[in-house]
Amino acid sequence: MDKEKTGQLITELRKEKGLTQKQLADILNVTDKAVSKWERGLSFPDISMLEPISEVLGVSIMEILAGKKQDENEALSREEALKLINDSVELSDEEIRHKRERSRFVIIILIVISLLLISLTLNVISLTR
Repeated sequence: MDKEKTGQLITELRKEKGLTQKQLADILNVTDKAVSKWERGLSFPDISMLEPISEVLGVSIMEILAGKKQDENEALSREEALKLINDSVELSDEEIRHKRERSRFVIIILIVISLLLISLTLNVISLTR
């Protein structure tokens, strides 16, 4: 699965529907930044978003996963479909791990800043006595 190809497909289909990123985001109840990230291939839509995206853009979930429109005569094999689904789950898991790591980093930074502020406050208090 290729995030860039999927992003290009979402862009193409959104434009065919005459929608802006903001309009698509509003329909899907996500931010326009999320749509922008999908379209630029920086992230992949969450699995829970695949069905709503496919409905709004008028393509199948498999087409979104594959990053290309399929002819009516063209069908994915069972193995290809399973690979796309597994890749989608792995990407989703990877993005969740990345968000957790970022959250941990932010929490650590906030704790360090808090400790520094407490230390500075205590030092100022001790100097004024």
